[in-house]
Amino acid sequence: MALWLRKVLRKNPQDMTQAKWYLTQEKSGSVGMQAIAKEIEGRSALSLGDVRSVLSNLAEVLPTFLKLGQSVNLEGFGSFRISVSSEGAATPEELTARRVKGVKLAFLPGAGLKRSLEDISFEVPSETPPA
Repeated sequence: MALWLRKVLRKNPQDMTQAKWYLTQEKSGSVGMQAIAKEIEGRSALSLGDVRSVLSNLAEVLPTFLKLGQSVNLEGFGSFRISVSSEGAATPEELTARRVKGVKLAFLPGAGLKRSLEDISFEVPSETPPA
């Protein structure tokens, strides 16, 4: 099974008169917790309710550790951490919490998860969409 890509024309933010074509993933839908829990249930000795409970509890507990400044490593899956961006300051004394511009959740996939995606194949439509 191949991952479908599509062609998109994107303008250069520094020079809006220039544009280039890029490939981007063609989303084929989304999968929710119920479908994931059903897949895991079929591969384990756990019931569907048990799997849903574990996934739900993970979603509730994960932010607790992240807010404590800890990274969360799920062996074989990957690790989560908080990433903060801030405005710069001329002196260290000027740096306060008010300089924080944004907080993001960063995910670094584990080696096993990365390896499982190495054999991915791609399909690109032959026709070029209108600009």
